[in-house]
Amino acid sequence: MGISKKFAVMTAAAALTAAMSTGAFAEGHLFGYTCMDMTNPFHIAMRDAMTAAIEANGDELVAVDGQSNQQKQNDVIEDLIAQGVEILFLNPVDSASVQPELEACQAAGIPVINVDSAVQDLDLVATYIASNNVEAGRQCGEEIVRLYPDGCNIVLIDNPLAESVVQRVQGLEEAIEGTECKIIDRKSYSSMDKVLSDSEDLLTANDDIQVFWGLNDDLGLIHLGAIESAGRSDEIRVLCVDGSPSGKTSVAEGGLYATAAQSPMTIGEKAVECAYDLLDGKEIEKEYSIPTTLVTPENVEEMDPEHWG
Repeated sequence: MGISKKFAVMTAAAALTAAMSTGAFAEGHLFGYTCMDMTNPFHIAMRDAMTAAIEANGDELVAVDGQSNQQKQNDVIEDLIAQGVEILFLNPVDSASVQPELEACQAAGIPVINVDSAVQDLDLVATYIASNNVEAGRQCGEEIVRLYPDGCNIVLIDNPLAESVVQRVQGLEEAIEGTECKIIDRKSYSSMDKVLSDSEDLLTANDDIQVFWGLNDDLGLIHLGAIESAGRSDEIRVLCVDGSPSGKTSVAEGGLYATAAQSPMTIGEKAVECAYDLLDGKEIEKEYSIPTTLVTPENVEEMDPEHWG
């Protein structure tokens, strides 16, 4: 057993011992969940999958929004530690600045199950469970190259604080490397309130765009609205990542061109499975990678547009 796996099992055992000594099991297990933005349908779906699986066992999940602010999320984690959660499910706002709270969880004997977007120091978590974000970005990039074999100009909004988005952009860049498809402009995500104006700025600054890439379906749909308002729908295709019901419906209706579909329910259910394994003293893998599928006009009707995944 490697050091990280020993950490996962030992801290789970420590959490069990502490809970037993305080009588916490009288009313079942208590789990915590905090994500970067609980207005995001992906994070809501992941939370709901966790809640259903945990409540089916008679246990409880306390879920709190990180509000896209790492200091607020750090405060949330401190509060969850104080409430006595036995295991924390964490989707960090900032992969690096969450570090002090990972150390606090370790000191308190609380295993952290990192979901969707990786923390910087994976040695401080029991496991990392996420979609294969590099694959999702690569699928988008490969489709762009297929659509534009002679090359195209791409603009995007990214989020360098979220490792999941960094990996998606990595996959996109790898897929277009060596082709005439180029990223000609980008802006970094700061808040949902600025996305529309950022999209409009990118459109104004670049009159030769063929592709707008969105880091998720929510942003992709905002890009699409800006493109439609500018009267440039015939010029620009929008691709993104998520496979949400709204994203797939838009593909089916001829709005978004494509979305790389992931399953927040699968991630949430796997996270809960790992949590109970830890509480039972079982070993778990250090990482779990969930495949993604590109949804396009050709296959969207086979992909159940009304549901995630």
